[in-house]
Amino acid sequence: MPITLVDPTATASAADLRPAPRPLGPGHSVAALVGNGKPNADVILRGVFEQLRKRLDHPVQSHEFTKESASRVLSGEMTDLIVRRCNFALVGVGD
Repeated sequence: MPITLVDPTATASAADLRPAPRPLGPGHSVAALVGNGKPNADVILRGVFEQLRKRLDHPVQSHEFTKESASRVLSGEMTDLIVRRCNFALVGVGD
């Protein structure tokens, strides 16, 4: 396996980055509620989602997802599922 060395004295280069378009409105309001599996993460997510629903003037749906382990990254399969089903994600941690 090759080893990549990074020069910590190098200067950062500027980049023109723009977020991907994420329309929010009727037909574009499915939230992924992603918990990390720790206690109360789901409670926090549901509470934030309910506040969001109250503020928007159109219906918002949600799908709940839980990471396999709080110490691991979200699996590629779960990420792909979220991308296919949802328009945006709320990610919560708890303890």
